[in-house]
Amino acid sequence: MLKKIYGEMILKKGSILYHTSDDSFQINYTKPMLFCTFHPSEWDIINEYVTYIKIKKDISLLFMIETCNKARIFSSLNSFTNHPNLNLAKKNPDQLSCYVNELKKENFDGWFTSIENKVTVEVALINNPNLYEVINTKKLRRNWRNGGEGKLKKWGKKYDICTIQMPVILNINKRYKDIIEEYKKYELNSGFFKEFIFQVILENAIIHFHKGTIKKIKWNC
Repeated sequence: MLKKIYGEMILKKGSILYHTSDDSFQINYTKPMLFCTFHPSEWDIINEYVTYIKIKKDISLLFMIETCNKARIFSSLNSFTNHPNLNLAKKNPDQLSCYVNELKKENFDGWFTSIENKVTVEVALINNPNLYEVINTKKLRRNWRNGGEGKLKKWGKKYDICTIQMPVILNINKRYKDIIEEYKKYELNSGFFKEFIFQVILENAIIHFHKGTIKKIKWNC
């Protein structure tokens, strides 16, 4: 049902994602989910380390986006559950286990959505060794420059964005066609091109739109 109402992002085998952390990464498969980004700058506050995560097979991610407003992206998780604080919920193992169960019901390997309903995005992988492998962990080097004051963002050359060489496939509901067009229009009008990862992803994504009845989804989480 979720694939019809929302859709999926297919991330290709060999894609590299990044997980940033305060301490050197230790793999722990008892945790329900592993949260990653396509580039460390999308979720970097004061983290000291970055871990390279390699996808072991083509994976299907729930396209968990409700809508967009300018560059801001609103997660569908807010409408799926009545939890009062979703940021805290994503740190709760029991809550995450519930999310994983809901994803597994429809054969998803994780989700793609925004981080805290803002402009940046994440990939949350079901913590399964069949889905990914850890390549290495290194000290994080901030060799990028965010845009602003008339300057475009420079992503740097240290952390490649996998979707540039391996475009994602989006099999999504046709209602997203207008949403994506408006999102791209705002990017064009703002003058800040490829400032955020979702803009980079859409640059060469292979998009298939399908029909699907819009229904309210509720997760008992």
